Amino acid sequence: MTVIRALVRNIACTLLLACADQSTPVTPSSGQLLIGVSGLPAGNAALVQLSGPGGVNRLLDSTATLGGLAAGRYSIVAQNVVISGTRYSGTPSSQTVDVGADARAVAATIVYAAVTGRLDVQLVGLADGLTARVDVVGPNGVSRSVSTNTGIDLLEPGPYSIVPVDVTGGARTYRAASQQITLAAGAQPRTVIVEYGPGLSTMQVAVLGLPFDVAGAVSVIAPDGTERRLTASSVLTRLEAGTYTVSATRVVGSLISHRPALTTQTIVVAAADTSDVAVAYTASPLGLRVESFVSGLTQADFLTAPPGDARQFIVERAGRVKLVKNGVVQATPFLDITSRVNNSGERGMLSMTFDPDYASNGYVYVYYVALNGNLVLDRIQSSPGADVATTTYTNVITIPYSAPDHHGGMIEFGPDRMLYLGPGDGGCCGDPQRNAQNLFTLLGKLLRIDVRALPYTIPAGGAFGPASALPEIWAYGLRNPWRFSFDGPGGMLYIGDVGQDAREEVNAVPATIAGNNFGWSLQEGSICYNPGSNCVGGRTLIAPVAEYPHSEGCSVIGGFVYRGLSIPELTGHYLYADFCRGWLRTFRMQGGRAIEQTSWPAISVPRVNSFGRDGVGELYMVSATAIWKIVRDPG
Repeated sequence: MTVIRALVRNIACTLLLACADQSTPVTPSSGQLLIGVSGLPAGNAALVQLSGPGGVNRLLDSTATLGGLAAGRYSIVAQNVVISGTRYSGTPSSQTVDVGADARAVAATIVYAAVTGRLDVQLVGLADGLTARVDVVGPNGVSRSVSTNTGIDLLEPGPYSIVPVDVTGGARTYRAASQQITLAAGAQPRTVIVEYGPGLSTMQVAVLGLPFDVAGAVSVIAPDGTERRLTASSVLTRLEAGTYTVSATRVVGSLISHRPALTTQTIVVAAADTSDVAVAYTASPLGLRVESFVSGLTQADFLTAPPGDARQFIVERAGRVKLVKNGVVQATPFLDITSRVNNSGERGMLSMTFDPDYASNGYVYVYYVALNGNLVLDRIQSSPGADVATTTYTNVITIPYSAPDHHGGMIEFGPDRMLYLGPGDGGCCGDPQRNAQNLFTLLGKLLRIDVRALPYTIPAGGAFGPASALPEIWAYGLRNPWRFSFDGPGGMLYIGDVGQDAREEVNAVPATIAGNNFGWSLQEGSICYNPGSNCVGGRTLIAPVAEYPHSEGCSVIGGFVYRGLSIPELTGHYLYADFCRGWLRTFRMQGGRAIEQTSWPAISVPRVNSFGRDGVGELYMVSATAIWKIVRDPG
């Protein structure tokens, strides 16, 4: 009876187009399958075969969510993948899953791992013109012969024998010892050095005085002219009797230079004997000084150059860019926009940068305070390599501004080729409008825009959703980020944020992380400012990695990480200064901390207002009338 009533009701509902809610759930007609794939090196494709009901036959190369699948049993087969000489196998290699006709997703996982190894055979010690033969024998009948430095891929893991065959050349026979190794699966090659020699003597070379993370530079030249290069203590075997020359050169560590006590030694090796030689290094701390680069400038406040360019470009606050060639300031400025620039007080033209594609498009960007007080970023057309820019201007962005100070001042392209700029918080004092914490104003922020085409666009990967903040904002909580910089190899962003009454700070964060809050005006440096206590209030504020009180200075001048060639001991260290005291300090980032914090008492540049970096990575300190280059102190 119940069945008859239900049937009648369904017929009635169909005829009358009524009964929309019959309280009977609708069963989906298809299901979902989530296949998770992991373990392969980034950027490489997997090879996963999916087959199932209805003739489904798909090849997947990464994690995928598949919808609209008919209910039933599916087969998943992970096929092997070869990447750069290594075979990867998926686990499980095959599996079946049952997909139901409902909304519940069924999950399957495949984890790839290397199942073959790689061997790198390197041959040393043979005289020029001689050909070696080394037999490599391993599991499952593997047998290879190599005659030169050779990389062997796709090898089964397990024990291997490395068997050199004697080599005869002239009146000498060169021999090398056999080796037994165990090769593991993995993408990194196992290196085996086969060291040939024409005799029965041994030399024990002790490299002394170097820390564990600094490699030596030692050369051993045999009587026949064969050279071996060593980086650490080594035992050289199968040497012929005769006179050997052992040379060593200077090596560097972090802020330290290591020099050998003897640059050259002569060692007489007797037949079938063992000789000992010591290469002793002594450490000398790095010394820095500054030397005059150019003088006679007017309100200079920045120096820059395109990568690889031998020229230097000096920004003067009035709106001129002076060009320096071979250490000489050219009579004609590279650029003169004085008619556009408000140069009163702290205003003026504050920085410039070159487009990442300057060598082909000639684009130059300048950041200045306009006559009406607004902050302006313009793009100027120039010919690549030209000594004088054109006067074709295109406005990129204008930020309304009325205060006489806190303009920020820096523009720079990041490692992502996007343009970053850092306007100040709106003026003295204490950020009364709370601009730095307000995500609906551009003031007190680090902004990120895409200028490859104008008007600019907002690049992907920004800090906030479209409804929660202005899309240009990359980071916030800044007072007056007068100078910031990127360190490409380290992937770090450094910001020198000028303080209020008590503290000066330097921030350092990974360049790829958006949305950082650097604390102003809740904090000044690492101490509470407004409110005077309990200023974090559940927020995540980025603490400075370096700071100092106003008893040590008045205004931090952010700089750059050194990546030049002239002072290798300084590589990886960030430089910053103080406007009032003129001192120079450095540190190096490691594990999220500033280590090796160092002061350089031999350097004092009065009223230093900026750092500069030239086209080969050498650094400069800038004052209003002169610029000094940072160099090694030979004393």
